[in-house]
Amino acid sequence: MHNEIFLKEPEYLENNSSYWADPEEIKKAHTIKQINVTEKECHAAGLPIISDGYKTYVDHSDTHTLIFGSTGSKKTRLFGMPLINIFALGGESFVTTDPKGELYQKTAGLVSSQGYQIIVLNFRDMTKSSSWNPLWVPYQLYHEGKRDEAVAMLNDFLSVLAAPQRNKTKDIYFIELGFSMALSYMLFFIETATPEEVNITNFIVFFSAFSTHEYAPKLAEYILENSIASVNLKGILTTVEAKGTFGNIASTAFTMFSQFVTQKSLCQLLSNNSIDMREIGKRKTAIYLIVPDEKESLHFLVSIFIKQFYESLIHEAQKEERNSLPIRINFLLDEFGNIPTIPDMHSMITAARSRNIRFFLMTQGLGQLRKKYADETNTIIGNCENLVFLASKEWELLKYISDLCGDIIEKSHHGKDITYPLISTSGLQRLKKDHDKSEVLILHGRNHPFVSVLPDIDWYDFKTLPAPTMQNTQLQKNTLYNAKQIISDIKHGNRPLPFSIEVYGKFVYFEKKDSKFKW
Repeated sequence: MHNEIFLKEPEYLENNSSYWADPEEIKKAHTIKQINVTEKECHAAGLPIISDGYKTYVDHSDTHTLIFGSTGSKKTRLFGMPLINIFALGGESFVTTDPKGELYQKTAGLVSSQGYQIIVLNFRDMTKSSSWNPLWVPYQLYHEGKRDEAVAMLNDFLSVLAAPQRNKTKDIYFIELGFSMALSYMLFFIETATPEEVNITNFIVFFSAFSTHEYAPKLAEYILENSIASVNLKGILTTVEAKGTFGNIASTAFTMFSQFVTQKSLCQLLSNNSIDMREIGKRKTAIYLIVPDEKESLHFLVSIFIKQFYESLIHEAQKEERNSLPIRINFLLDEFGNIPTIPDMHSMITAARSRNIRFFLMTQGLGQLRKKYADETNTIIGNCENLVFLASKEWELLKYISDLCGDIIEKSHHGKDITYPLISTSGLQRLKKDHDKSEVLILHGRNHPFVSVLPDIDWYDFKTLPAPTMQNTQLQKNTLYNAKQIISDIKHGNRPLPFSIEVYGKFVYFEKKDSKFKW
């Protein structure tokens, strides 16, 4: 009996022909859960696969989702807004990009009524925004002794800032030297500043004053040999001797921070902190990232925030018994192909599922992804068990989706099979779009392709509530960082040499008594 079961020819070998999945077949999949959006709470949350606006079948599994749709294909109205409401009813946390602020206006009322902590980073109107200090988490990690994690986070931060320069030229010699220089100064700053002093404003003031041909060698004297900062800075000083060349490196490094220098309100917002990333994974939280889509100058902040938030969640997950967050976090990233490259995105999406983290990525096409992620694109796509297609005229994407849907194979009386695609590239371009509902093609896990008719957000029966009024930003007064006083204290033995614990595992003090440098 058992042998008969194992020897039986599998169904997929009997018939290689593809076919459209029946709605009942999709509903019976083990990943699919039925919810009613009129209820106060729901036992499941995830991508809506089938819905009449009331009864909705969602993918509750830990599966990542990639949604393809050109501009105007209603990605936000068919998936973005419904997903947020479903997360809220299911008690799951989320962070979402919200270019126009419409996600907040449309969903924050329901989210708030479900007892969520709501955080809004509003780069459209910085007077009505939570504050976020991108240097705070690496500072915490560094002074908790988790220096490798802190350095990695600073590397990611600087990588995003350096990306525009790296993308403009193939000659990245000065860019890489500038990157190393910025990292060494940032490490010195992180090592020596107090918690009240650690912010991007103080760092830029420090860097602009001390990244000169005159002061860099003096600073290097007070950085312990064999530390990461010393290797970076002294490597530059050893390699480059000409003043003009050094100036080029310093200028290249300073260009990385130009966005902060030219926008004082942004710099001020990022020099305060009202967000505790470590606590977000422990309670129901909604984060809206409102970043203008009509100009790309602030998009780098989205990449930095997402990477840093993700890393913070991973650190917190490691503290849990099962290395998994107690409340699932969903990353709903609209215009994913337009924001700057998120460092290690392919690794993030690979490791996220076991930590109770899901990604929902919305993009216009394959070309966008390949431009940003090159060879990593295939890994990102391969980790998304849900592929959704709304509309596109991009040939590569149309051909890709058509091939994934498979072929219909018909037996011919002449002995030769007839093969044609389940859906052609022209057929993909004719999916119906109406004001109240739209056809979408869904490839869900190992199920056969399925065309679903999903309602527009206005045709769901979610409870409609006004969004909470965004509060005026409360910023604290900046505490100044005095690098000259710090170096004087080191020189006179009033504080240990920076990085001495990193190198020796204990504090050591500066012993050179006849220093020629005067501060």
